[in-house]
Amino acid sequence: MAISNANAAKINKMNRASANVSLGTVVQNLQSGSATLNGFIRASGSSAVSASEASASTVTITTGLTGIKGYIVQCYTSASIMTGMKVVNSGSNLTVVAGSSVGSTPKSLGLNDAVNWIVW
Repeated sequence: MAISNANAAKINKMNRASANVSLGTVVQNLQSGSATLNGFIRASGSSAVSASEASASTVTITTGLTGIKGYIVQCYTSASIMTGMKVVNSGSNLTVVAGSSVGSTPKSLGLNDAVNWIVW
C-alpha cells in the first residue's frame, strides 16, 4: 500500500524527532525497498484502548522483546491521529502516557482509541 503525500506529511509532524528527519518522507521513499525496512522491524501490533487504560490515560504495550532500540507509536481517535503523547521505552515494554509530552495540550485516551506500534 502506498503512503500518500498527506500521510507522509502527518508522519513528518507527529513528533520532534520524526520532523527533524522527515520520517514520513523517508518511509514513503522506502516503498520501493520495503524488504530493507522489514529487515529491521522486530515486532509490531495494534490494539484498542480498554476502559481501564482510558481511565488511567496510560497504555502499556508488551512487545515480548528485550533491548528495544527504536519504535514508532501512533494513537488514533475517530480515525484522526492524536498528538501530545509521551512514550517511555523500558527496554521490553512501551508505555504511552496521554498529554504528557513537552508543550502538549493535555489529551486523554478514550475507550477503543487505536494504538499502533512498530519496534526495532
